Amino acid sequence: MEDSNDITTLQNIADTLKEEPLASQRVLAEKAGMSIGLMNAVLKRFAERGWIMLTNVNLKKLSYAITPAGISELTRRSQKFARRTFALANTYNEELCSLVEKARGEGKTKLALYGSSYIKFLLMYACQKFDVEFVEKEVDSPVCDDALCVIGELSEGDNVKRLIEKGCISLLDLLKQD
Repeated sequence: MEDSNDITTLQNIADTLKEEPLASQRVLAEKAGMSIGLMNAVLKRFAERGWIMLTNVNLKKLSYAITPAGISELTRRSQKFARRTFALANTYNEELCSLVEKARGEGKTKLALYGSSYIKFLLMYACQKFDVEFVEKEVDSPVCDDALCVIGELSEGDNVKRLIEKGCISLLDLLKQD
């Protein structure tokens, strides 16, 4: 398995070459946040792996291109990331569905999301699945006594503490337990 730093650097080089096809080693190094000497070593290593092709433009200038093997490596990494992300979303979905189903069993017919959440769509899905009304509230809103109250993971500050003290569930705390 390839070092994830190498793949990140390869992606950075690919992005730079897409914007500036004749980018110099200096430009590639600056965009990657590394010295020219280190970039030189990285480019040689990537060329040896077949990820990058070096071509002489003239006596003083080289041109760089991502090879099909380099593109394949970036694609493999993207697919691996997508599989991990989908598996994690599925785990969160199961956890949130279980939470909403339990609340429904306890007589709650509403879920109030306080603040913002990247996974709001999963909460909405769970609510729809178990016939629970979904409402959004500002983080400084009063607590709904008749609802399952959930605090979005993008919320922070004193209001979060207040909501937790009132019995709301923090998505960060809920999802950290896994």
